[in-house]
Amino acid sequence: MDIDNFEDILNEVTDAAESGSYQLALTYLSQAGQYSNNPVLQSYRAYCAAGLTADRRKVKEALRLCQDSMQRDSSNSTHYLLQGRILLLMGDRKNAIKVFQTGLKVEPNPKIIAEIKRIGMRKTNIFEKLDRDHPLNLYLGKLLSRVGLR
Repeated sequence: MDIDNFEDILNEVTDAAESGSYQLALTYLSQAGQYSNNPVLQSYRAYCAAGLTADRRKVKEALRLCQDSMQRDSSNSTHYLLQGRILLLMGDRKNAIKVFQTGLKVEPNPKIIAEIKRIGMRKTNIFEKLDRDHPLNLYLGKLLSRVGLR
């Protein structure tokens, strides 16, 4: 396999995973051959496996595999995107948002931005010690937004 073929496999895997065709993506991943240990492909394998199963233990295993890939290649925001999506599959929205934010700090990624917009992310509280619906947070947040300071 040459590098062009690797890029082709990566593009096919990405397209299939983005469209929700996890089984097709896993089929492309099985054709990766010598590149099967590539961290990005490992993260996609974990994400697709998590997308295909309802078993919580298997989803946690997929999360661990994605985290291992992220440690091997922490400068690629794709790992953060896929880990955040796995966390969303687990129902852990709060940690998914944290992972997405960390991924954006590593590298701007339009797919992460789209995920954040899709799930909806609130701004942080003005006074973090107070509840979100506390009048000080509500009214001061609205005031600062109108003035353009938030």
